[in-house]
Amino acid sequence: MAMIRGVVFDLDDTLYFERYYVRSGLQFVANTVAQDAKLPAESLFSFLWQSFLDGVRGNTFDALLAEFPAAASRFSVDTLVRLYREHPPSITLTTEPASLLTKLYAAGYRLGLISDGPYPSQSAKVEALGLRNLLDPVILTDQWGKGYWKPHPRAFETVAGYWGLVPSELVYVGDNPQKDFAAPKRLGWHTVRLRCLEQLRWELEPTSQDDAPNIQIDSLTKLSDYLQLRS
Repeated sequence: MAMIRGVVFDLDDTLYFERYYVRSGLQFVANTVAQDAKLPAESLFSFLWQSFLDGVRGNTFDALLAEFPAAASRFSVDTLVRLYREHPPSITLTTEPASLLTKLYAAGYRLGLISDGPYPSQSAKVEALGLRNLLDPVILTDQWGKGYWKPHPRAFETVAGYWGLVPSELVYVGDNPQKDFAAPKRLGWHTVRLRCLEQLRWELEPTSQDDAPNIQIDSLTKLSDYLQLRS
């Protein structure tokens, strides 16, 4: 059995909790709208955040403009979406993932990132978290177009080729069983699902055995134990 030499991470809800990015973006939108439309930022943010907590997805900004006519006269939904996606995120790499990455790097593992999502948003997240100083390569699949988002195998094949490693030497760590693990599993990688209550999609189950990870952990600190078993 080949030992694992390269570890590739998903981004959202793997190296940081996505709800913090959502909160950051909604606060930025609220502040921007408040300043232009002369509305209280606290009320705008409270409406947006409560909508998120209530499970509203996809039409949050439509509801905001319906609730605040003064904002609707000055902003479109498309503009609010752009503000959200392109805002400078107020997120940080917390102790657990930062310590893990430092530990793995010191142990000689190659470390990389594969993430889907609109390129401006994902790139801003990477910069805010300082991940380009820790991971190489950083592959944001939207740079190739949405057709190359997971489960397309291109990103995984690119990382393997870049490092010159065979599939049995590689592991992918993600959170979403409906798209994260099918491609690397099919290529022969090891796959690990991080699953904890703080994640937005923690309740999702694999749609088939092909989508299921090899193992599931509830904390990134447990990844080290899995890697030691494979060494």
